Amino acid sequence: MSTITLQVSAGSHHREFCPVSVRFPADTPLLKDAEAGGLELADASGNPVACQWEALGEEVALHWIVDRLDAGESRNYILRRREEGTTPGSASASSAQGIRLIEKEHAVDIVIEGQLFTSYVFDPAVAKPYLGPIMGPYGESYTRLDFETREHPHHRSLWLAIGDVNDIDMWNEPKERHGKQIVTSFGEKAAGSVFARLTSTQNWCSYGGKPQLSETRTMTFYNTPGEGRFIDLDFVLTANGRVELGATKEAGPLGIRVAESMKAENGGVIRNSYGSVGEKECWGQRAVWCDYHGEVGGHTLGIAAFDHPDNADFPTYWHVRDYGLLAANNLYFLGGKLLQKGQSIRYKHRIYFHAGDTAASKVADKYQDYIHPPAVTWAEDGLRITQ
Repeated sequence: MSTITLQVSAGSHHREFCPVSVRFPADTPLLKDAEAGGLELADASGNPVACQWEALGEEVALHWIVDRLDAGESRNYILRRREEGTTPGSASASSAQGIRLIEKEHAVDIVIEGQLFTSYVFDPAVAKPYLGPIMGPYGESYTRLDFETREHPHHRSLWLAIGDVNDIDMWNEPKERHGKQIVTSFGEKAAGSVFARLTSTQNWCSYGGKPQLSETRTMTFYNTPGEGRFIDLDFVLTANGRVELGATKEAGPLGIRVAESMKAENGGVIRNSYGSVGEKECWGQRAVWCDYHGEVGGHTLGIAAFDHPDNADFPTYWHVRDYGLLAANNLYFLGGKLLQKGQSIRYKHRIYFHAGDTAASKVADKYQDYIHPPAVTWAEDGLRITQ
């Protein structure tokens, strides 16, 4: 029986619950004429491993999660045809339910292993869509989502916004004249044992509804343990006409408001990738990541935001505050940005929601998983290809 052998190499970094993927030509003999459900992934001992397929035109991608692999180590997996009589998706009891997207009016719930992780909310009564609450492993939210607060009421859990788009405020929400993000459509809606992906398109409009920017936002959620979960954000802003993004500190585009008990004013800690600590050392400084952790419901929880090397003006400046704001913001510190009609700017971030402080949750290692994932090689009938 034909099989494909895959080898995952950790490289220089320790890996723990690390998403990995490999691409094959769609006409690879084992894959050709085989339904995705007719194949299974197994470890070297023959134990099935939860995996998920993705069609990419002339290629097919296979995704799974490596539970643990020390630096310098490698591990082999076998891709094989599923035996008749076995059930697709039965690879792992712990991943049997996987991730589901549950559509509701003006929201999509992201449910992992039967438990709500977060919701993507696009209620037209609210100025902009957001992700929230974002539930931690002990039943408390990592983020603040409080519609009664008068202190920065526009800080809703996790959102994207800019405070000056052609002089339109799309960050703050005064009673009048603020901008709006209006969701116009949804693209990809994928879910499985390893990840779920949701793509939405929205117009960034003036108070009167005139579009200034169009945005395509892709959110990927991974089926990792509750003590360490990821959301990948990949979004593209395209100018509908000449658009000036002003040099305002009221910007991200990425904005996160941590839970009230987590904020530094209540004993929480802000720390960046250079070891700087607190608002005084981290605000207005560049770093590849910034972590914010503190007590939530009697447990130490944290949120780390990662900047991707492909982003414009990498590494980003950070707009972080002791009162609970964690935002990536190049616009204020670099003097804004001008886009001509049809021009785009793209940002990619990974948000790591973790139990424990910066060191205990291995934030630095998780950043390497993001920018330098494990190498995967594969062989079929003696032919070896490096990814």
